[in-house]
Amino acid sequence: MRDFRLLTLVSALVFVAVGFTSPVMTIYLESLGASFAQISLILTSFTLAALLANYASGRLSDRLTRRKPLLIGGLLLLGFAYFWLSRVPTANLAWPVRIVEGIGSGTYATLSLAMMGDLLEHSGRRGRSMGLFRGIGSASFAVGAVAGGWFATRFSVPFVFLLAGGCYIAASLVMILVHEHRTAGAGAPATEPPPLPVGAPPTTQIGAPQGYPRRSLGLPALFLTGVFIWTAAIGAAASMWPNAMAHMGYSQQTISSLWGLAAFIELPGMTIAGIASDTLGRAPLLAAGAFGVSLVFMGYIFVAQWLPALIGVQVLRGLSYGSYMASAMTYAAEHGNRQNRGSVSGIYSAATGGGQLAGTLTGGLVVQAFGFPPLFALCALAAIVGGVCFLTLNSREQKVKAMDYVETT
Repeated sequence: MRDFRLLTLVSALVFVAVGFTSPVMTIYLESLGASFAQISLILTSFTLAALLANYASGRLSDRLTRRKPLLIGGLLLLGFAYFWLSRVPTANLAWPVRIVEGIGSGTYATLSLAMMGDLLEHSGRRGRSMGLFRGIGSASFAVGAVAGGWFATRFSVPFVFLLAGGCYIAASLVMILVHEHRTAGAGAPATEPPPLPVGAPPTTQIGAPQGYPRRSLGLPALFLTGVFIWTAAIGAAASMWPNAMAHMGYSQQTISSLWGLAAFIELPGMTIAGIASDTLGRAPLLAAGAFGVSLVFMGYIFVAQWLPALIGVQVLRGLSYGSYMASAMTYAAEHGNRQNRGSVSGIYSAATGGGQLAGTLTGGLVVQAFGFPPLFALCALAAIVGGVCFLTLNSREQKVKAMDYVETT
């Protein structure tokens, strides 16, 4: 329980930092003279570096049987990157900084999920615990977004970057206190897991509950495809959303507060989704999140000019994102064991990073050529396709469960 609290505190500090910077980043780059296409390419450099770090850090942590030192290193890289970014005078010089930031971010994203998976490996309440873990992160993001908008308005965006760097350094110091649950490592003798809790589903492979399609790394192609498409939609929309709102006349403080509102709503959304997914399964909640954000993107086209309606859209965004994220993280974390969980988390993070890469690359280019409404329409369509992938995954898992039931009886 102590380690769960410490990992959650690390996550909270990280998400405060992300909240500080996310609503102001693209508007700041535009203020430095970058076009929408250039903004997309700068964001893409970050995402590509994170994508490469996702899988590399996961594989390396499995090979070394250690995750903690690599995770601390990723947090220190993030702190250094934002101290550096606060001194960048032009948009063109932001490229190398974003690459360093991407390496740190990809390493943290993969290994924090793997460490939490190690900690909750034999818990019968993985969905609830993972939902709480990620939900507190979202609440922290909300605090950071609102505070970041205030600091950017009262002081400057570079000052906000300094604050973000300090949060990452503080997170690395807290991480030192976390007790690492060592992985068994390649070639190490397998150990018998402790007995499953009463009522927990039997397993067909280590770390994968009965009823899931069997895979060597436990992640079905339909799940990874849905994750990729959903993240591409979110990534494209989110990369240009602050600029779209600014062009509608909203202030930086209002934009940051609206983003913070959605993040705050993610907390109850993730908590409810985590509890529900323990009963209903992960895939239905993934689909609900995908179809929900498709409605959000349509809202940005038709009602965003009216602030009360936009507030409602942001509430729906928070609930939909929470439903998806809590279920996706739990699904990925439980489909592995201590010998390969770093690799499994790396594959999940790579699918997420690949979608983010496609989204950030597409977002600015589409806006540059056609404007904001066509981008949001394209994102809505992509989210629907992702939802169909998750519904199909759910159907296949139900068939596997039925076959397993017949075999066992």
